[in-house]
Amino acid sequence: MSDEGKSILLYSAGLDSFPAWHYLGKPPAVYFDIRHHFREAELECVRELAERYGIDLTVSTALDLSAWDTRPLIPFRNIYFAMLASNYEADTIWCVGVRGDHTLDKSPDAFARMSEVLSEFAGRPIKVDSPFWDMTKTDIVRWYVEAGLPVRDLLDTLSCFEPSGRRVHCGRCSSCLRRWIALANNQITGEFAANPWEWERVQSYYLRAMRDGTYPEHRAEEFFAALKTVGAPT
Repeated sequence: MSDEGKSILLYSAGLDSFPAWHYLGKPPAVYFDIRHHFREAELECVRELAERYGIDLTVSTALDLSAWDTRPLIPFRNIYFAMLASNYEADTIWCVGVRGDHTLDKSPDAFARMSEVLSEFAGRPIKVDSPFWDMTKTDIVRWYVEAGLPVRDLLDTLSCFEPSGRRVHCGRCSSCLRRWIALANNQITGEFAANPWEWERVQSYYLRAMRDGTYPEHRAEEFFAALKTVGAPT
């Protein structure tokens, strides 16, 4: 899938942005090295997959947010990314969000507001958008597999807030949990230092929230489906 006009992809070599690069027709990509706590592992992954696939990648050091590195994520980072990406003269800035994302700086509404502000100040139309608002992570992985793309390369992506090296996913963070669900529901065995479904927070928060209806229904359904693949209690 491609977009009219010039576009640029905000890229992190994660389970979302790597498939997005394929899905969007291999657009130019930019990675912002913001000096967060897992930058070395992420940057290694970004460069490795870019070299393997010939991704037209810019690694930008224009933004140092290390002073605001409050785990697991830096607040409002997507706003900073969109602002800087607008300097690349792209008509569309692809920032990958998925169905159900609702953080302050990653939702359809947030991206619409960013688009309006950037367009006003740049004096030209700029659209901040995601190609995956109607897809979950499970759907994205399914699309990737059905497109005939290599599963091994998908497993070489990085989706962890506390990695111990390039390919060691901790299995004890929300990013690892969502990665495991998406892979498991597509019959793919992920590699984790610890089993994500045995993470203490699964019982203390996620399952409780899913049972009482305070967690998005579609995410709960995918979570329970993934638990069944490993025979874990629900």
